Amino acid sequence: MTSHHETIASLADEVLQSLADSRSALIYAPNTIGKTRLAQHLKERDPEGVVLYNSFVEDVFTWDNQRVVLKMNLESELLETIVTQGLDSAIIDSFQAFTSGRIEPRLDFESGEISFGIHKGDDSSTDGIKISRAEESIFVWSVYYSVLSEAIETLCDSPDLRSTSDYDQLTLAVIDDPVSSMDDVRIVSVALALAELIKRASELGLRFVIATHHALFFNVLFNSLRRKKNQAYVLKHELVAGWSLKKQSNDSPFSYHLGIVEDLQSAISANAIERGHFNQFRALLEKTANFLGHSGGWGDLLTGPDAVLLTKVLNLYSHDRFSDLDSSEVAEEYKDALKSEFQEFLKAFRWEAAS
Repeated sequence: MTSHHETIASLADEVLQSLADSRSALIYAPNTIGKTRLAQHLKERDPEGVVLYNSFVEDVFTWDNQRVVLKMNLESELLETIVTQGLDSAIIDSFQAFTSGRIEPRLDFESGEISFGIHKGDDSSTDGIKISRAEESIFVWSVYYSVLSEAIETLCDSPDLRSTSDYDQLTLAVIDDPVSSMDDVRIVSVALALAELIKRASELGLRFVIATHHALFFNVLFNSLRRKKNQAYVLKHELVAGWSLKKQSNDSPFSYHLGIVEDLQSAISANAIERGHFNQFRALLEKTANFLGHSGGWGDLLTGPDAVLLTKVLNLYSHDRFSDLDSSEVAEEYKDALKSEFQEFLKAFRWEAAS
């Protein structure tokens, strides 16, 4: 079953209506389709009732490279909750659990700084570690995860026994692509932990909307939540027709990969390539690389003369946190690179039948 929507508001209505009889809505969509706009709209509709994770949450944290500390904006909603509820230890525990590592963050709420080190209590201890981009993403997720976990634990108590009333207004957790910079092992860990949170909240009024462009994250969550009370969808967008939300009945929205091939072929034929098509091609490459077991990742599948340039462009557009809000002009050089590498991909992996 597919529904069609001309506006984000209408799309949001449909998602919220689906939650009337379900605990969660899991949405697959490539970048630039509208995940960020949907998440922001849901938050703006009910600021007190929605606890939101998206790329803008990462803006709360900025590196001071000279001093090797991560600065945090203590005026942000999440950080205020962390301070009020004393959740710094929970963040440390979550970060170390997700990384399975020895690196320990130290949060100083007076200075608004976070430092990272290996603290053994002997001469081999190390401070001032600059963590990787993936580890930084995991740390930010650990902040949100700790707040959400604490909220669920608190709401499980009867109102007269709760330690705080701060979470009483929560009705919806909206999570937009928390795993963009993580490797597969950590993606699985985050997905499984999130699935457990959703299950723990099954008797509460709290509902979940999770949107992702990552196939593995989608599949792990889908399989972990395979019940009538959890719904899954594929979200697409066309300039004229608007958004379509298609209900997904199995754990792989990837007969959808045939749709990507058709979309790219149509865009190339009509000379109508946009930024979103680059992210669609990357999603197709990721799916194919995972299926074929390429240890080097999707980049191994680009073998034509424009492989180096297109790899840079795909990485640039995929990691641009504002790409979902702006699908504007693309340089002709980039379009030509996409055309040539896409045709090489079709020939190399026998996709001609999709033409």
